[in-house]
Amino acid sequence: MPLLKSLHWLPVHYRIVFKICTMSYQALASKQPTYLNSMLTPARKSRELRSTSSNPLYIPRVKTKAGTRAFSVAAPTLWNSLPVGVKSEGNIVFSADV
Repeated sequence: MPLLKSLHWLPVHYRIVFKICTMSYQALASKQPTYLNSMLTPARKSRELRSTSSNPLYIPRVKTKAGTRAFSVAAPTLWNSLPVGVKSEGNIVFSADV
């Protein structure tokens, strides 16, 4: 751990979370790459709630633990857990806030 700190590296788990959040932001902001953007579906809004301003994503149901690690499930789960202010920031600020 001290080596990671001295190199300013994130632990592996946090690096994975950072990359998934960054890729999700880029796919939603620029609609590129299309194969990732197609996996990120906005949640269906049945009525107007305060949470609709946070742009939640639909999280598909999975039956296995391995299924939760798929980008199509992990990305919306992490995206929905981010604060609203972080999601609405510019690209450079988004990376710094995550």
